[in-house]
Amino acid sequence: MNWNALLPEIVLFLGILLVFLLELFVSSRYYRFLVVLAGFVPLLALISITFVVVPASTFSGIFYVDAISLVGKAILYILTSFALFSSYDYFEKKKASYGELSYLVLVSSLGLSLLMSSSNLALLFLALELSSITIYILIGTLKKDYLSKEASYKYLVMGSTGTAMLAFGSAFYYASTGSFFLKPYSGENTLFLLGMVFILSALALKVSSVPFHFWTPDAYEGAPTPITAYISTAPKVALYFLLVKLSSYFSQVKEWVWLVAILSVLSMFYASFVAYTQKSVKRLLAYSSIAHAGYFLLGITVSDKLLASSLLFYLSLYAFATLGSFVILSVWEKREGFTHHFLDYKGLGRQDIFLASLLSFFLFGMIGIPPMALFVGKLALFTALVKLDLMPLAIAFVVASIIATGYYLKVIVYMFMEEGERKWKEVNLSAGEALVVLACAFIVLLLGIFPNILYDLIKGAL
Repeated sequence: MNWNALLPEIVLFLGILLVFLLELFVSSRYYRFLVVLAGFVPLLALISITFVVVPASTFSGIFYVDAISLVGKAILYILTSFALFSSYDYFEKKKASYGELSYLVLVSSLGLSLLMSSSNLALLFLALELSSITIYILIGTLKKDYLSKEASYKYLVMGSTGTAMLAFGSAFYYASTGSFFLKPYSGENTLFLLGMVFILSALALKVSSVPFHFWTPDAYEGAPTPITAYISTAPKVALYFLLVKLSSYFSQVKEWVWLVAILSVLSMFYASFVAYTQKSVKRLLAYSSIAHAGYFLLGITVSDKLLASSLLFYLSLYAFATLGSFVILSVWEKREGFTHHFLDYKGLGRQDIFLASLLSFFLFGMIGIPPMALFVGKLALFTALVKLDLMPLAIAFVVASIIATGYYLKVIVYMFMEEGERKWKEVNLSAGEALVVLACAFIVLLLGIFPNILYDLIKGAL
């Protein structure tokens, strides 16, 4: 047994046990302490990554750690820590300071961490379900809010469909290859193709790709906004790092390229048009996530180091911009009566210029305006597609990005160019919220000016 390969997961597991035991014995007034303590657990796991010797495997090769999976885990742990630090004040204001929240987020991240090192479909299935089940619970944590419970139930039903597809896909994969271990395959086996379609469909559901996206707007809107910040970033990072690995196994099959390309184009254009009809900023950002699923899927159409590096770089930056955006939305939601309807955003640029400016910064980043780092990510992905002679997909990427510009600008126009109909009370940022928003903005700006800090790390690890 190679315990060194499991070191970050062991740290996470021990942290979960500690927080869980403390939650059993301390009263609810220590809720903030528990959440902050839980927020430091992923940071300890992040430090432990530096002691992992790669490549390494354990559990008879089921769990495999390489350099790129450690990069993915590092980003996952930072996002998890940020999500926890930014959440405690929101739940206290909503009178929903349940101690379970502190460790359920960690349990989900443990599942995602295991997922990125899964080299066997059995472990992949268990890891994905560990994360998914805790996310269903987290979405429904506002017990007195109907939308929260409805969103949790909808995602449970849709997620169960994904679970069934993954199980079917794994069965077909085993029937065609005689093993649950992931490995390259290029034969003309119908059972293998069925397995590939089911596995890809299950993961496409989790990353909110059309036509498996229907849970996303409701889950994003109904979940407590700090939880939305988490589910819109951390699971996506883990799943795309996994999909990059899968593309190296499946992209030799020509049907893989067509399936991924179709999912990508459908997601980009459908979400970009439907986003314009939304009356809620929270739902608009949900459709932004669906559109970005289309952008990111472009990066796994074929297995190529340059394309994968561009995808993972862009993905990482998008995660920090999205997390920062939803934290700002959660701060505003602490105001009584604030609903995220566009009318509530009128004049916010004058009433709360600091947060409105930061939200605009993140939205400009998603559009792809320099010097925000997402511009570099989009440019790198486009360049990689062109070099691989995937020009139709590169053009579709550019057109969809241009179409998407309008709905991001719509939010900014409402904040800064419309007169507010209500005078909102001043809302205070907690120390955790301020830290996370500023850190996300700093990362997006820093990597826009010095993109090689992260890009070279990812490219060298692949």
